[in-house]
Amino acid sequence: MTSVVIAPDEHALHEHVRRGRFLAGVAAGRWRLISVTWPFALVAVSAAERPNSPTQFVLRFELTGYPHTAPTGGLWDLATDSSLPPEKRPKGVRAAQLFRADGWVGGSTAMYAPWDRIGLQAHPDWAQTYRLQAWNPTRDLGFILANVHEVLNADDYLGI
Repeated sequence: MTSVVIAPDEHALHEHVRRGRFLAGVAAGRWRLISVTWPFALVAVSAAERPNSPTQFVLRFELTGYPHTAPTGGLWDLATDSSLPPEKRPKGVRAAQLFRADGWVGGSTAMYAPWDRIGLQAHPDWAQTYRLQAWNPTRDLGFILANVHEVLNADDYLGI
């Protein structure tokens, strides 16, 4: 008999996707887990209907050290298995800020937000300045997904 040992960070993720906030988002059609190939997870997040635009975007999260270390994640193109190109990224004031495509160092693989590892590393003051939005070890992936869903369904979201 072989025993599979799962690292604590991966175990924590699997626990979180089987509970409250995550399952509520799935049940409401806000997001769905596509796959986990540790340390990566692909999650589709629904977006408001806009002309000539997708009704969901895929995020690829890198979760090493989760939840003690903040995840980092960016928009992902399932067809090419690579970062979503700028012309296919969501537009609008908040969406453009969150999913920067302007050359910011984490722009293709990270979100410009206080819940993203790369964002927090680039702006160490964000943990205090944006305490209500900043990642801390009591948060879970559902926290990030709820924030992303809000941006992709806001009035200022313009589609692609």
